[in-house]
Amino acid sequence: MFIQIAPRVKVFATDEQVKFILQHSTHPFRSSQLPPDEVQMAKTLADKAIFVRKKLDNDVQYALNKSIRFVRDGNKK
Repeated sequence: MFIQIAPRVKVFATDEQVKFILQHSTHPFRSSQLPPDEVQMAKTLADKAIFVRKKLDNDVQYALNKSIRFVRDGNKK
């Protein structure tokens, strides 16, 4: 599935990533609250600009980027 992060800018997200996004879209969360495999997924989605990162003193807080939009059609290149 494609996610539009800006006009003319789309990124591809797998079904597992979309499930993770929908699960954590309602409230901000910290990396210490996640299992180790989901921490890596949160980092990857933050690199794709789907989540925004806030670095704290000894942790990282993630929140959903409010300007994203799910796009069902598109060509994966």
